Amino acid sequence: MIDKRSTYNLNLFGEGPLKYRLIWIVVLIKISILYALFSDYNLATGTGNLCMILFLAANVYFPAKRLRLRYNFKEVQPYFNKLLVYHIWLNTASFIAACIHCYVTLWSNNWLMLALFLMGWLTFGGFLMWIKYQPGRVKKGVYLLHTQQLVFFLMVFAMLKGHYVI
Repeated sequence: MIDKRSTYNLNLFGEGPLKYRLIWIVVLIKISILYALFSDYNLATGTGNLCMILFLAANVYFPAKRLRLRYNFKEVQPYFNKLLVYHIWLNTASFIAACIHCYVTLWSNNWLMLALFLMGWLTFGGFLMWIKYQPGRVKKGVYLLHTQQLVFFLMVFAMLKGHYVI
């Protein structure tokens, strides 16, 4: 029997009938496409806006985790497992939106390419953590590089510098 409170057995593809999960995924993809197309005056800024919204929604996990640790909330692990699944998928969708944004806008800015690379690394590293990539030294290295706030802040700095300073 799978323990619902454990992150080791995290069900990344959700629970319940496959039909309902697929319906929700299709609805969310359609809403995302409509948002990207109509949220601003062109697809380039629309995909950038979508990337930002998905990224912010995905990373609600961290302040919630900090609050949980600070105030020692009990019996909340099932909610955090669900929040972690949202974190994984929304960050993946945000990275895909960033790649589309990069392609549509024809970037030639090294700061933005660094930001996209770091975002891709964080996304890929997160998936390696989820599948529990086995070699011990590699697993520890992936965990350290994925969870370091320095990489996150460097990515945000590169994004801001690439969009607004240059």
